[in-house]
Amino acid sequence: MTTIGHPYTLPTTANVSFQEFLAPNTPHQRHVSDVTAFRGRLRIALKEHKHSSRHDFLNIQKAIEDYIPHILGLLSALEVTELRVINEIETTWRCTLSSPVHLSTKQPRVKHKSVYYEYVFTLLTLGYVYMDRANEYSQYAHNKILVAIGDVSNYTGGYGDGSSMTGTNVSYNSGSAVSSGIASGMAGSSSNSTGSTAKGSSSASSTASRLFKKKSSIIKGSATSNTIGEFTDYLTEEDLAGIDHQLTTAADLYCKAAGIFEYVAQDLIPKWNESGLGAAGGSAKGAEASRPIDVQISVVSAHIKVALGEAHACTVRKASIKAARAAALRASESSRSAGSGAAAATVSAAAGASKTSYVLLAKLSIGVKEEYERAYGLLKSVKDLNEISSDFRAHVKDAKVYYEALALTLLGMDAYESQQYGKAVGFMTSAKASFAALIKSSKAGTIVSAASFEYRLANEKCQAFQKINDSVTFEKVPSTAELLTVMPSGRDLLKPKKYQVPRPCFGPLSVDGSGAGGDESVNKLAYALQGAYF
Repeated sequence: MTTIGHPYTLPTTANVSFQEFLAPNTPHQRHVSDVTAFRGRLRIALKEHKHSSRHDFLNIQKAIEDYIPHILGLLSALEVTELRVINEIETTWRCTLSSPVHLSTKQPRVKHKSVYYEYVFTLLTLGYVYMDRANEYSQYAHNKILVAIGDVSNYTGGYGDGSSMTGTNVSYNSGSAVSSGIASGMAGSSSNSTGSTAKGSSSASSTASRLFKKKSSIIKGSATSNTIGEFTDYLTEEDLAGIDHQLTTAADLYCKAAGIFEYVAQDLIPKWNESGLGAAGGSAKGAEASRPIDVQISVVSAHIKVALGEAHACTVRKASIKAARAAALRASESSRSAGSGAAAATVSAAAGASKTSYVLLAKLSIGVKEEYERAYGLLKSVKDLNEISSDFRAHVKDAKVYYEALALTLLGMDAYESQQYGKAVGFMTSAKASFAALIKSSKAGTIVSAASFEYRLANEKCQAFQKINDSVTFEKVPSTAELLTVMPSGRDLLKPKKYQVPRPCFGPLSVDGSGAGGDESVNKLAYALQGAYF
């Protein structure tokens, strides 16, 4: 299965000098100057990211993590009135999740009065950075598979807007004989599935990648070989270890992002509502409604669900590759020991080795779909859904369909291994229809690309299962409605990683360590990103 993390566009901000808002001769003048300086450094990093074709997410992450203790110090000093303001602090951020104003293609730059506004947007930007870094790791793993099977037409040198891989050359491993002339597309699959002329089928076959051109190289002579895991034939053990590491790292980053969003939604925004710093007046609910969409609890909570969903998806992706590899190896060993005449027994042994995995993977995929359902429900709770960026709304909405279709393909594989060929055809047919609908109608580029790849896999398996059912078993193919009634409920594996707030650089909380600086190990860091190795 292919993961489809949403590519977050990082916000930018305008220049500001915090000294202008404070009374002369107030304490902490040097520290306030440092807050302005570190914010200026963050602004430069975000601007460079926006205007460069190559992006350094770690540089932005370091700039944010260096800035947070200073803005925390300013916030704590203002709350206990150590600092006296002459004008309410006001900062400007570009709201990248808000819909463009009027007919403009740019998201609005919104000025708002509150130190909390500054702190919340800074933390949200850190969460977006973690999400984009995780997207890169996840996409790297998928690109490794595309290069290995020779499907370079679907290879993307980068990931959406903001990939540090943009503009880099593709490095092929020695075990992959990749031809630059290979092309892939829906035409090949559709022409084969509709039974067009032999000439058309031959042409489509010649443009397909190795994954879709040949039977399994592991189980020779088998008409029903499990080619859904065939890409593992072209990956070395080193490649598989690298993919495993990339997906594990991606899942960890998604969980960290979820922890940041959770802290903002459950701790920081409620404190903002209760505080008198920059409150818009009236009730807390009314004050929140006057703020940009990006900093409202419902939207931030939706980010938590999206991050957790993609973390689960990385886990499923990793487990599915391991299951395919294990089944292929067991089949190969059985084939060598029993001889070429035992191909059918080999297939059965391989299926038995991964049967439990397909059921579990289907449940986990349904769990991802349910996370996206919750995220979309949170977005719909916003007063005006059109205020949210159409790209983000489309991604969350279509991701539900995508992961449900992936669950259908996994349930189809489970039915096939249980020799329930009618159900297998039904599940694969339903999955194909969902993928085809996404390819045709989705406005999310990452989902269209992933759905195209998964459609071809589902189409290949559906044809194989249909051939068996039409010639041997003659089982009834259930309808989509009947299949949906027997789908299992989802399962979750991962939880958000709690965000550890650093100790402020100055102010009352910097002395006794109470309050914000809750984790001693974080407070004793000698430098940003200490203990984080990449």
